[in-house]
Amino acid sequence: MNSNSDAKIIKMSSEGRVVIPATFREKMGLSSGDYLQATLNAEGKLCLEKLPSALDWQALIAGIPVEHVDFDAAGNYDATKSPNFDEWMHEE
Repeated sequence: MNSNSDAKIIKMSSEGRVVIPATFREKMGLSSGDYLQATLNAEGKLCLEKLPSALDWQALIAGIPVEHVDFDAAGNYDATKSPNFDEWMHEE
């Protein structure tokens, strides 16, 4: 048995269902409808990880700056009008 103070003993139902203890759900920020990814490591330990929700992705995307880049017929752009794009183009 694990002597970890965060460890909880839970019982699996005959249908294979388990209940994640409330303290774990709170620490993981889980709520009804969330998706979890389950993995089994080489030692046979099950790991549950919360997957990002549509709202998580929306919040992430909202923080990305929007910048319009105009290209001329030769494929050139004005770096002063598109500084973020220009910086990205010159990253190493």
